[in-house]
Amino acid sequence: MATLSPQFFELLEADTKEIYFNRISQIPELFSQVFQKRSSSKAYEDRMRVVGFGTLALKAEGTPIAFDDPVQGAKSRVVHSTYALGWRASMEMMQDDQHGIMKRMTQDLAESTQDHRERLAWQLIDNGFTTTTGLDGDTLFESTHVSIRDSSLSQSNILSPAIALGVTGLEAMMTLARTTRSDENRFQNLPASLLVIHPDLEHQAYQLLNTEFEVGTSNNDRSTVVSSRSGLTPVVGPYKSSTTSWTLHAPPGQNSLFWNDRVPVDFTSAGDAVTKDMQNFVTYRASVQFDEWRGNYGSNF
Repeated sequence: MATLSPQFFELLEADTKEIYFNRISQIPELFSQVFQKRSSSKAYEDRMRVVGFGTLALKAEGTPIAFDDPVQGAKSRVVHSTYALGWRASMEMMQDDQHGIMKRMTQDLAESTQDHRERLAWQLIDNGFTTTTGLDGDTLFESTHVSIRDSSLSQSNILSPAIALGVTGLEAMMTLARTTRSDENRFQNLPASLLVIHPDLEHQAYQLLNTEFEVGTSNNDRSTVVSSRSGLTPVVGPYKSSTTSWTLHAPPGQNSLFWNDRVPVDFTSAGDAVTKDMQNFVTYRASVQFDEWRGNYGSNF
């Protein structure tokens, strides 16, 4: 399949009006604000966890010290996938294009690639309420994350029932984040500082995070979620499939959301020796995964 002159006969005319192509700039990369990028040199990436010790025990005078052992957790594997797209045009199409549109098609391949990478990354968070699982075998956002050291320790990182973005929901989720414990039953220092939302919620989030007093009231009570107190920074993701769900995350490197780069984006151009067609290809290999649910909190409203 190739782009031939008859398909774009208007481009062969030098006095053709104006050609509208790629006039609108694409938004900058977003997912790296939430995901940590890591390189990979294998066909897959394995992750596992080791849980440390429990708490200290009372030692009565003259009695032995209690001993404890670390615990090995489960292992998870993510296999890298290859993504690619190609385009070819006939020698005549390339030679006779009077407006240089065909030569700019590689730019469109680049923008298509960026769009695909964004969707791949954000899909992990979208699926975090339903299918994507981590080292504990549960979805990213779950109400019963059970400790592998102590099965009686069950924690939630999801608002259940779900609450819409607002003061009540943010307060509840901030409390969840601040009271999260490790598998060793120790309180964690994972600042949930990134508020990931769809553009539909952007204006509401601006009011919530920038109003010093309670939003929508005439009293003088201080806002509990204003950014100067909560430390929240919005990340507006138009690639999110849900317009109403919202999530809080610790910064990249602390939230266990990873983008694994096996082979970076590669652009290749080559001429067909038989037809003299110009061929352009873009490829990359990557995977996305999360290890730990801690540092990620959601409301699937």
